[in-house]
Parts: sequence; structure tokens; C-alpha cells
Amino acid sequence: MEGIVSLLDPPHNAEVVKIWEELEAGCGLVGIKITPIPHFSWQIAQAYPPDRLKPILQGIAQSTRPFMAQTSGLGVFSGDRPVVFIALVKTDELLQFHRLVWDFTVDQAITVNPFYAPHEWMPHITLAHATALGPMDGDSLNCAMERLAFRPFRWQIPVDNIALIGQSEGSVAEASLYYRFNG
Repeated sequence: MEGIVSLLDPPHNAEVVKIWEELEAGCGLVGIKITPIPHFSWQIAQAYPPDRLKPILQGIAQSTRPFMAQTSGLGVFSGDRPVVFIALVKTDELLQFHRLVWDFTVDQAITVNPFYAPHEWMPHITLAHATALGPMDGDSLNCAMERLAFRPFRWQIPVDNIALIGQSEGSVAEASLYYRFNG
């Protein structure tokens, strides 16, 4: 899997890593280690041709000014494989940028994840989920919620980059492309 993402700024990156460490030590949640790069995703696909995607992401970065994203609290995607996350507010600016990224990159995506389409997208920063590295059962989910539910998670996050992160099955994710906004 590969994702077109924005990486978090150093203070929020450190805060998310601290939460991951807390959830691992206190709740046994290690699944996040498969993608140990604090970020939020614009689009996810099975793969992207890097030779085609590179100039597109460079162009987006060169024409985009940094902007702020706001988080709105804790959330859970429910189901067989729940995900605990910090939700981002869908401001006009965030939605417009998502649409721009989607429109310029969707034709390059090999098997795009439909949950990242503009009408489905729920922007978020993942804090815990089940992976091949470790499950998330009811006890570990409850533990995570007990530790996090009373924190405000009202952050102002500068969005100043676009990147491509990816991983092969069972491997740890890495950033292969990264561009700062210059608009």
C-alpha cells in the first residue's frame, strides 16, 4: 500500500509518537509500528507509478501555500478492525486541497481506496489499529479509550508538505517522496 499524505510538524509528530508509545506500553497496542510516520492521508492506493507521481506532487507543492488544519477530538472507525484516531475538521481549505490532490492523482493510482474519495473522506491521524504486528481486541480498545477519551485534542497543525509513503506486505512504511509547499 502507498499513501499520498502530509507529515506532521515536529511538535505534533512528537506528541503522536508519545501517544503511540503510551498505548504500546499501557495497552499492548503495537499495530501502529507498521506505519510509524505521524501523518494524515489524502489518498491511499495499492501503488502509484513513481515516475508519473513525482512531477504531479512537485507541481502541487510548488503551487500551494502552507495552511492550517484543526483537529476536533478523538474518534473510532468501528468494525472488525477498529481504528482509534484524532479527527481533522473538514474546513473549506482542507476540502479544496483534498479535491485538488484527488483530481491530479486518482488516474495514476493503481486500485485506489474508495474511502479516500472526496465524498467518503474522513481526514484523521491514526493512533491505534490492528495489523499483522498485533491485534486490537475489546480490552485493548477500551484501554486506549480510557487513556485518551478525556484529552481535548484541539490542535492547530500547519500543513506545509505533501509526501508519498508506502510499504510492502509485512514491512515498515517509509517516505519515498517529500515536497514542502512553496506557493
